[in-house]
Amino acid sequence: MKLFSPSMIAAAILLTGCGSKSVDNKTTELHAIKPADVAAYVADYKELAAKLSVQIDGKNSAIEMLDFDMDEGVIYIRYDDGIILLGYDFENEKPKNELAVVRHSDSENALMGENMQLNEQNIGTSITGYLVDKQTAGHYEFSMLFNKSLISGGNSQLVVENNSAFLSGTIGTKTYIQFKELLLDHPSVNRIVFKSVDGSVNDDINMHTGRLIRQAQYTTVMMSDGEAYSGGVDLYAAGVTKEYQSGGKLGVHAWCCEEDKDAGELGKNHSAHGAQLTYFREMLGKDLGPEFYFFTINAAPADDIHLMTQAEVEKYFYNN
Repeated sequence: MKLFSPSMIAAAILLTGCGSKSVDNKTTELHAIKPADVAAYVADYKELAAKLSVQIDGKNSAIEMLDFDMDEGVIYIRYDDGIILLGYDFENEKPKNELAVVRHSDSENALMGENMQLNEQNIGTSITGYLVDKQTAGHYEFSMLFNKSLISGGNSQLVVENNSAFLSGTIGTKTYIQFKELLLDHPSVNRIVFKSVDGSVNDDINMHTGRLIRQAQYTTVMMSDGEAYSGGVDLYAAGVTKEYQSGGKLGVHAWCCEEDKDAGELGKNHSAHGAQLTYFREMLGKDLGPEFYFFTINAAPADDIHLMTQAEVEKYFYNN
């Protein structure tokens, strides 16, 4: 079994401290998730997320994604007593039998997974085996239930201060739920401030999160020390009015992949653009919306990022 590198263990220690057919894309309305199906989609997510759990040496705990590293192929998972490092095949979207645990109580000594077995179930993948303490030779029984909701939910935080809500983290289905709750629980909020949003793990639901922002008539705010990338920029675009301070970072790039190609490599009438074009026509207008979308997917490939210039920010967000 491949062992986790010292740098990956160190990262976990730090974390403990804190379709192909062509269509007329100019007019056709397309949705990855139809608006009428969003409620059922979120209900399915909640059902799956409720089943996420880990048991270590007989003690049960809920789990949630803390972070992930696609280059290293690892997901950092928070549980009650520390951080779990789970090997993950991002290309094929499935976990590996590579695992380690860093406990809050002994963050310098990682427990390493041994004899890990993966078994597919209707509600996800069960991962079972033993954790070994290399210093004491202690063995602890380990079992965890993993399913797609762990990643697709993201790890965003939406913190309310007075009439503003501060958004940070990786956005996903959890973010949509947070905005639904914000609308119900904090009707006086009228500003969404982007602190550090590194992108979306679920673009399909993210577009509906943007629609919640627009329907609520929120102002979206990028402060001089703020940053939003990829799907975070999609949400920033949803503000009925937008505020931007020089120095704030808005990063865009192509999404991946369709037919093993970045979005920028597809023809303009490719159906895979349809849902995003529908979204940006709603947010920025029938002409500027598509122009902005094609600008983003041609500005940088999926594995890179383009930071928007002041002129680009003004062109796309303050002339509509």
